[in-house]
Amino acid sequence: MASSNTEAAMRTRIVNHMNKDHKAELSRYLRHSAKVPAHLAKSPVMKEISLENMTIQSDDGALHLVPFEPPMRSYADARKRAVEMDSVARQALGLGDVDINQYAPPTGFGLFVFCAVIFYFYCFFSLPWQVPGSVMHSFWEGAFPGGVKMQAWVVRLIFIPVVGIHVSEAMTLDRSRLQKFGVQRGSRLWWAWMVTCFFEGLPAFWRFDEMVKETRDIRKKAL
Repeated sequence: MASSNTEAAMRTRIVNHMNKDHKAELSRYLRHSAKVPAHLAKSPVMKEISLENMTIQSDDGALHLVPFEPPMRSYADARKRAVEMDSVARQALGLGDVDINQYAPPTGFGLFVFCAVIFYFYCFFSLPWQVPGSVMHSFWEGAFPGGVKMQAWVVRLIFIPVVGIHVSEAMTLDRSRLQKFGVQRGSRLWWAWMVTCFFEGLPAFWRFDEMVKETRDIRKKAL
């Protein structure tokens, strides 16, 4: 009886711990072992665990059995087995070995590019107000080679290429970095990186890669 109560307590502890601190791992278990689509595995809930399998609920309310292969010998094996299964799931899903859950704002050269691109869009959207006699009209007439007409022509000419390049950069960051390293589409973190990359471009890739490296180093020291 005492042994049964101890096992029940361990199962409850494991379930609570996984639901509180390891939602991402549960999501990957569902996507890999149960073939649940990513959009239905955003907020999984572990319902039960045994030595043979886990029962995990997907976002649509369906219950899925994720087997332990081979079965565990005791619940003391749960942590090690969970780590191993997550590693297998990451590889099978083409995901990175760490998750990024932080945002780093632009600095240095990246901040310069960020501000320069914002300034360009300001120039484009303020064109209707560049009328003779306005401060902007007078400024560009004296500051830009060819005067305000040439400035307006150049700003309009490069608008579509600028938007196209920066949209493609943000989409590439999402596909090659954000999805690979656990940044969920539509989350605040995802929007922060996407908006920054749209204005900043390549420096956002460098900064994200540096964060991946730092996260890996921290994980290695913790092992």
